[in-house]
Amino acid sequence: MSGQLRIVETGWSTTIQDRGRTGYAHLGVPTAGAVDATAQAVVNRLVGNDERAATLETAGGLLVQAIGPLVAATSGDGVRHTLQPGDRLRVDPPSDGVWAYLALRGGLGVEPVLGSRSHDTLSNVGPPAVHAGDEFDVGPDPQTGLATDLAPVRPTSRIVRLWPGPRVEWFDRGLDALTGRSWTVGSEVSRVGVRLSAAKFGRTRSAPEMMASEGLVTGAIQITPSGEPIVMLANHPTTGGYPVIAVVEPDDLPIVAQSRPGTTIRFRPA
Repeated sequence: MSGQLRIVETGWSTTIQDRGRTGYAHLGVPTAGAVDATAQAVVNRLVGNDERAATLETAGGLLVQAIGPLVAATSGDGVRHTLQPGDRLRVDPPSDGVWAYLALRGGLGVEPVLGSRSHDTLSNVGPPAVHAGDEFDVGPDPQTGLATDLAPVRPTSRIVRLWPGPRVEWFDRGLDALTGRSWTVGSEVSRVGVRLSAAKFGRTRSAPEMMASEGLVTGAIQITPSGEPIVMLANHPTTGGYPVIAVVEPDDLPIVAQSRPGTTIRFRPA
């Protein structure tokens, strides 16, 4: 092992996440994985890891301490850190974001469950929840070079591209119902999804009064009976009972995931 890490303060919504658990949705097992896969990939690259290496994801307030020498990077500051035994590092999201990531060179040395080291917050599949006092081994050194010291500047655009969803024809204006106005991120933000401000969505005659649950993908936008769009994030359930009007372009999903409550976003066709 190249070093060890101790959790001093857990912070908020801190979990272990990698790229997610694929191939089990038909059994009702969510994908999980990093909410902002782009930010996670960046910190892994900063320490020379494969992008699939397990990291710590947090909504802030995470404080860790090195037990042995460590090379780490956080998405909050976009900087690589060299830690000596006893050194502490705090992990918070950037001022305009919700989620932050801590990568250690070698990755967190936890055992995979169903092919992934991600903690599933819906079913508790995967590594256990993170608690203060927990200590983690670090995986083998990847034997790679360290190409850069700083992460690239994060884009500030709040424009999100959309693809038509399977039930777009159930809505009178189709995608225009989403792209014709601005939306405000509500206070209900989690790894499961982001709820937006409500609007009136007219239904076509073909839309049924009730619908059976259908499969969901990450980025799907469901419309609730009260007119609130909900954007599904990494830990979304595998099925849902609201119609899916659109699906967010995967490259733009981090824009939604990292939008704080009260943030205004706009949609446009992909």
